[in-house]
Amino acid sequence: MLGIVISFLIFTLLCALMRLFTRVFIVKAAGWDDFFVVLVMISISIGSIGTCIATDHGLGEHLLKFPELQIDLSVFLKIFYICNGTLPMSTTFIKIAILLQYLRTFEKGSKSYTLTIVMIVLTSMWGIAFMFLAWVPCIPVRGYWDWSQPTIGRWGFGTQVAEDLIKTYEAHATSNMLLDFIIFAIPLPLYFNKEANKRSRKGVLGLFLLGSVVLMLSAWRLVSLVRSRAGTYPTLDPTWYAPVPMVLAILEIDVAAICASLPVFWPVLRSGIGQIFVTHEVKVEVTTEEYPRDDDLDLELAHCPGTSFSYSQPSPTADTDKLFEVPETRIFGAYMQGKTTTEVTKVG
Repeated sequence: MLGIVISFLIFTLLCALMRLFTRVFIVKAAGWDDFFVVLVMISISIGSIGTCIATDHGLGEHLLKFPELQIDLSVFLKIFYICNGTLPMSTTFIKIAILLQYLRTFEKGSKSYTLTIVMIVLTSMWGIAFMFLAWVPCIPVRGYWDWSQPTIGRWGFGTQVAEDLIKTYEAHATSNMLLDFIIFAIPLPLYFNKEANKRSRKGVLGLFLLGSVVLMLSAWRLVSLVRSRAGTYPTLDPTWYAPVPMVLAILEIDVAAICASLPVFWPVLRSGIGQIFVTHEVKVEVTTEEYPRDDDLDLELAHCPGTSFSYSQPSPTADTDKLFEVPETRIFGAYMQGKTTTEVTKVG
């Protein structure tokens, strides 16, 4: 479990950093979508690290073995509280980042642009609601991990009523999957638009395929929660059943973040790699001609064929004078509508 979580976290951070480098230093067109990607990276890093730490404090162990293993339940609940709180934050931030990315593409006043605005509002409201339920599960909050602490009330992720707790987790997983489907389907009509260029249609198809992976992970997590009834079935053992949905939630966010970053930096990276691996042709021409020799020379040299060589080589710097020869680079918005949103400035 740790290997999967750490590997995906490193790869996701690498993709996000390359995206930010491209937006800030190359195309010089950073926006609010990049800001939300930064927020996602912070929250998913905290959640992933917390999950790894939780394995040393009872995650993956049977609850009944805690006394035998000398594990403090309150310590586990503190760590789980942080991990559980970062989940709705990460899922909300990555959705908003992708939607804001769409706004770079669609023209103002179009149906797609209006739908994107509506989804940003709905996603924000959805995220605020579940973030409140996760970070303020009871009053005082300390009562979440200290069960000896009297509380005014418990709700959402902090309720001690099994059915209410199950409904909260299932509601978040179901609504999260539904929102993901709508968000990744928004640009899909462009794929069926015959007037769109080939590159734009390929870009939309790639986005939807990556989005399908996110949806499969979301569905898998929902099935896992339903089967174990949020860690309460067939026995009340949340620490034993929690690893699978927790890891799936992390992978879901990681893949979504990669999906949001690839369209931004990959075209620039591919163009740069194409300029690094440059090949030069060397053309050699051979011409043969006969010319008369002096009569005093030997007969065998009377008509000696002469051979001349000509050698030409292109300038070694002809293809590397500029880092990017194309004046425009197609980033996310570009291949979604067949247009560019910014120009790549000359480097060096």
